[in-house]
Amino acid sequence: MNKIKKVYRYFTIYGIARTLNKVVGRNRSLTFLGPFYFGKSPSIGLIGCGQFQFSTIAYFLSRSFTNRFSFCFDIDYFNSKSLAKYYSIPIVLKDIEDCFNVSDLKLVYIASNHASHTDYAIQFLNKNIDVYCEKPISVNFDQFNALKIAIGLSSGSFYAGYNRPFSQAVIQIKKLFNIKNFLNGKFSLNCFVTAHDIPPHHWYRNPKEGTRICGNVGHWLDLMIHIYNWRGYIPKKFTIQIAYSNIKEPDDNICISISTPEGDLTSITITARSEPFEGINETINFQYDTIIAKIDDFRNLVVWDEEKKYNKKYWIKDVGHKVSVMQPFEKNKRDLSEVFASTELMLNITDMVRNGEKEKEVQLT
Repeated sequence: MNKIKKVYRYFTIYGIARTLNKVVGRNRSLTFLGPFYFGKSPSIGLIGCGQFQFSTIAYFLSRSFTNRFSFCFDIDYFNSKSLAKYYSIPIVLKDIEDCFNVSDLKLVYIASNHASHTDYAIQFLNKNIDVYCEKPISVNFDQFNALKIAIGLSSGSFYAGYNRPFSQAVIQIKKLFNIKNFLNGKFSLNCFVTAHDIPPHHWYRNPKEGTRICGNVGHWLDLMIHIYNWRGYIPKKFTIQIAYSNIKEPDDNICISISTPEGDLTSITITARSEPFEGINETINFQYDTIIAKIDDFRNLVVWDEEKKYNKKYWIKDVGHKVSVMQPFEKNKRDLSEVFASTELMLNITDMVRNGEKEKEVQLT
């Protein structure tokens, strides 16, 4: 009965098509119900065939009539085969090394385990192939430095999978911000996130994967940097304070406070005390000068500007995934300076959490 209720609830959040796709992706059954489309010259590779690739990346690519899938690969061959059957992908590779030698490959979407993102991205960039890399783009500073070098040397384009800045709610707030044009104001931002309850033996828990800071918190750090950059620059100095509810599980149920010399203040709380029935839920509160905004799970937006009030409901829920996935086709590319800044900040906070640190001054390079 709970499964039926969950499917119904997802219908009201994501619509029928996306919900059915999520069900198939989760169970890897009914794969014969995949989308129908006219074939095009294959030029897109998919690395990592888990739920996110199945129900987000491949879903939006196929829905946007740009389905030119060449091959797919996952360390779990069943995941590869089931995704390939659903999306009519002609080649299923069993060895990652074979992926780097596929002919006529123009673009690859990487959504494998976090620790592998950088290494895979660098190998494709070295061949001047465009790369869309899901978050995080790196899980340690050695990876991050090597990736930046590879991006700089490659003629291939690099796209990052941080999607919140592409959500309609954030875009609407930015429009209002641009109208007001307060260039010297101070930001206040609060993100309260009810996240998935991840079991102890889940691959997220592998220390090499970068903790939940890289796996989850990076999303809201990236959103923060994106918003700060609305003033036309990214702050370089940050004071970070962390409150841990249980130091033995330092990346779960924590509150991160971030301030800047400019007077900005951001707090990010991630709680995972049970599995949220409707999936991850987030409430975002924002203030800049007279603009006050509240995003309720990217389904509702309320903005106040003194006596003016703006309301908007989003059905289906829009976290920005579609626009983010379609960056290579829409030429709507994120400013990589934002992604680099948020990644550097994220890696500093990751080190803090690993070491149980409560306060640190961070100077971005």
